[in-house]
Amino acid sequence: MRRHLLTTALLAGFIAMPHPSDASPLESYRWKARVLVVTGPDDAAAQQQRRIYDAARAGMSERAIVLLEAVDESVASHELRTTLGSDNRRFTVTLIGKDGHIALASHTPISAEELFKRVDAMPMRQDEMRRARSR
Repeated sequence: MRRHLLTTALLAGFIAMPHPSDASPLESYRWKARVLVVTGPDDAAAQQQRRIYDAARAGMSERAIVLLEAVDESVASHELRTTLGSDNRRFTVTLIGKDGHIALASHTPISAEELFKRVDAMPMRQDEMRRARSR
């Protein structure tokens, strides 16, 4: 009886596990990078956010911020918008922390200074900066 319960529990666990293709498109970044996601049409706001990111690339890299865009009709863009509960009608920029939680979202482009201020205030980033100073 005990073996039957254990087998049933293990089987239920395997069934409940998400298939790799069902995982969030953001999952591969968890605990590795902060993600700045641009969703909506590829309009002036999206282009401005891209320019902000590119102009501050060194600071973005230092803070492990990667840029993802979901501004077209590709499957990958659709999956990313679905994950964030966004649509393709309105510009949205979302900052996601290494822990996978949304740290900031805006319908207008976010300056590099504001992004850096938000990221530098995060506990994990504070720890990263402490460790870098002690080297």
